[in-house]
Amino acid sequence: MSVQVPVVAVVLGSVTPPQGDVVELLVHLGCTNEVSSFDLTLQNFEGKYSPAGSSALAVGLDGSLSLGRGATCPLVMTCRVESVKYQSTPTESYVRVSGRCWGERLFRRVVTKSYVNVKGEAIVKDLLDYYVGLSHVRGGVELVEDTDTTYTELHFEDTPVMDILRYVADSVDRQGVIGYDFRVAPDGKFEFFPRGTKTSSVSLAERVERCEFTRDVFRVRNKITVYGAADKSVPPDKVGWTQSLAPTDGVWTAVSGSVSLETNMGLTVPYSIRTSVTNLEYGACYFTLNTGHTVNTELYPELRLGIQKETAFEDEFSLIMFDAQNLDARCKLTAPSPGDGGVFNQWTLFSLKVGSINADSWVVQSGFDWSSIWRVAITCGCKGGNGSGNFWVGKLFFGGRRYTAMQEDSASQAALGLREQVEVNEELWSDAECTGRARALLANLKDASEALTLDSTLLDFGSAPIIAGDKVHVELPVEGVNADFRVLSAEYRVDGNTQTLETTLELGKEPPMLANYVLALHSKTDKLSRYKASRRNM
Repeated sequence: MSVQVPVVAVVLGSVTPPQGDVVELLVHLGCTNEVSSFDLTLQNFEGKYSPAGSSALAVGLDGSLSLGRGATCPLVMTCRVESVKYQSTPTESYVRVSGRCWGERLFRRVVTKSYVNVKGEAIVKDLLDYYVGLSHVRGGVELVEDTDTTYTELHFEDTPVMDILRYVADSVDRQGVIGYDFRVAPDGKFEFFPRGTKTSSVSLAERVERCEFTRDVFRVRNKITVYGAADKSVPPDKVGWTQSLAPTDGVWTAVSGSVSLETNMGLTVPYSIRTSVTNLEYGACYFTLNTGHTVNTELYPELRLGIQKETAFEDEFSLIMFDAQNLDARCKLTAPSPGDGGVFNQWTLFSLKVGSINADSWVVQSGFDWSSIWRVAITCGCKGGNGSGNFWVGKLFFGGRRYTAMQEDSASQAALGLREQVEVNEELWSDAECTGRARALLANLKDASEALTLDSTLLDFGSAPIIAGDKVHVELPVEGVNADFRVLSAEYRVDGNTQTLETTLELGKEPPMLANYVLALHSKTDKLSRYKASRRNM
């Protein structure tokens, strides 16, 4: 099978080296996880490319690289020179020039900025327009494609632009599928598109000379555990226990005084629990949980509540927890008693650490069981030893547990062995969201991955070179391959001595990451990191 000889066109600043000077040109095209790069070796006759030469080359020059076969020589990279190295012997002189595509601009800047209720594509455009300076419009067509994801709250502090782009690309979705690719196209335009939607028109049929097909289990995970935000609570709505004297989980009673349901007390919820005393030494109310509803504070390590008191009561009061055996753990807290009449709305909010790991913060009776809290008591002493007045309790709940879900695939485990993955994602705010995320990960990771490395010196891509991020169809009957693969990287090597153009494609095949959890509600994120910290309010 005959093929046309390779043709190369190089422009570096104002210098256009003739093809006869090209000893070797290596162009590596990447996307998303890397930017494209090049390495060019030129004959440096009479030092013409040296600093004092007639065609001096220098770092910082913008340029372009084109290569093809015969009369067809399409652009493959708009580049920037980042390194110039001179090599010589008594009889030979060469200059080696290397650099990257204009995607190198993605590594120059760091970002300190917040995005609130912003679509994924708007974040990308903002970075390109105000931090990078790469065009994302070609012939009037927007190259940053729309997403279905809105980020409710994202904060970045001194974060590289490239890291933010990768984060957005890996997390946004379109029509139910997660994952975008981005690349700097040969013409220097920035493209951002759903993964697998760019298809190469080049046929690989009968053009592959060497191939390496790999099927491996390194990425396989068939038992997925996902933890969400540490905001799971009992009751789930965080207010239900103080919206009735007899909520689903328990009942309110008074030990000293009487309890009633109070309205319009300024705590952003309809009701609170009022304890009233008349000529008594103290007021005390209990919330007693029903059988089967005890709370395990080893799993829910926070106790939260709000309280306000009238002037009849001392500022200091007692909070007591009882376990199933009626043993107790107690602490003293302070809340001001600013006024009478019940309409001053000056709540004091508490967030207390509980569980055995926090036992030092409590006065604990010997044998107390932190895993079976049965009753919570609030006791307020009256000033002067006797008095009349009211105090209120609102928003009482145990919290701080992570939302969680686990999914596994028994068939994959039987075939490949148990392979586990645990993920912590602070942006998942329910067990249902964790379940959806776990299902998506399991579907994506439970099967062996497939990869191909293809080499060809015969491939003629015409005017449309294969670039990273493209989708290509591969048929290899001997290996049993007949499927679409994603181009992870494309490498073109021109050898000036042998006049050959070798193409190497790294291809990957993976199932789509289905967005069957609420990715659009990315929220409450303080900063970008692998382990995101949530912003949680009382």
